[in-house]
Amino acid sequence: MTVVVTEIKAQKIPLYVGTYTENEGSKGIYTFSFDTETADVTLLSETETPSPSFIARKNELLLAVNELTDGNQSISAFQIEGDKLKFINKLPTTGSASCHVLLDPKGKYAIVSNYLGGTLDIYGIDSQKGLLGHEGNVKFEGSGPNKKRQDAPHIHSTFFGKDNHVYVSDLGSDQIYEFQVQKKEGKHALNLASIIKTPAGAGPRHLAFHPKKKIIYAIMEMTADVLVYEKENDTWVEKQRLNMNAEGFSGNSGAADIKVSKDGRFVYATDRVDANSIASFKVLRDGTLEKIQVQSVLGKGPRNFNFSPDEKFVLVGNQISNEVVIFKRDKKTGLLTDSGKRINAFKPVCLIF
Repeated sequence: MTVVVTEIKAQKIPLYVGTYTENEGSKGIYTFSFDTETADVTLLSETETPSPSFIARKNELLLAVNELTDGNQSISAFQIEGDKLKFINKLPTTGSASCHVLLDPKGKYAIVSNYLGGTLDIYGIDSQKGLLGHEGNVKFEGSGPNKKRQDAPHIHSTFFGKDNHVYVSDLGSDQIYEFQVQKKEGKHALNLASIIKTPAGAGPRHLAFHPKKKIIYAIMEMTADVLVYEKENDTWVEKQRLNMNAEGFSGNSGAADIKVSKDGRFVYATDRVDANSIASFKVLRDGTLEKIQVQSVLGKGPRNFNFSPDEKFVLVGNQISNEVVIFKRDKKTGLLTDSGKRINAFKPVCLIF
């Protein structure tokens, strides 16, 4: 009789959650152990850093933006050492309310989006030394029709496209900027390639890119619309404008995050304020979308969300109700159902694996 021994791979992986730290409800970044089969979660440690509202990771280096408006706004670097994070260093940003950090896939630089002040900052980085220095910034101008929300540029996020260009969403001027990254005199710099104009008063916030097609999915914070852009020759052309809320919804929106599944078959997007929902879209053959589900997030203030690495689960950070809700995801249909699993976390606003 032959006995076959099958190696069981470790199912538990680290999950990092960035939070807002006002009112002393959180110290900063939570580190959890996440079971990829059961979605069970165990708290491992909590790292003190003020309001790390967006975090990014490359191997053992983790970066966090400290979203402050008191003059102490910064970007902080940490080394991942087992279950804990070890602070390396931090540097100030040129704007205020720094709300997003983009980490170069090769680990050579990072870009910070500053919601107030209308700037991007570029930093050189090293996997061991953390932040090497400030390499430059880009200053934006412009405004939009909503005088309360769009009085000035509000840079909300920066993402890499399939072409390795950097795409920047400016809620304040209703524009998405496309940049090429170049190195000049040993420093990284951004050169403007094109500008995508979004509908007036829409407020672009986050982007997602189809893994196979030349298509951008852009979420509009102020109107809760998802816009589909396709690149024709050298121009991004709007192909579709689709609202993410259920039919008959008449409340206020604050659309937050958008992501595409790895296979390019489904798109998901969150909406806050009165909606408190996550919408699921089927990607059609031409890259446009068909809305197939609007699911309550079973909480309030769904800001950031993320897939588990195998995309069997979708984790939604409900900022206002202080909880991460975990949904099961059917890879064939794209539909979400409540797993019954929850993570208690004070004002969770960013989740990464």
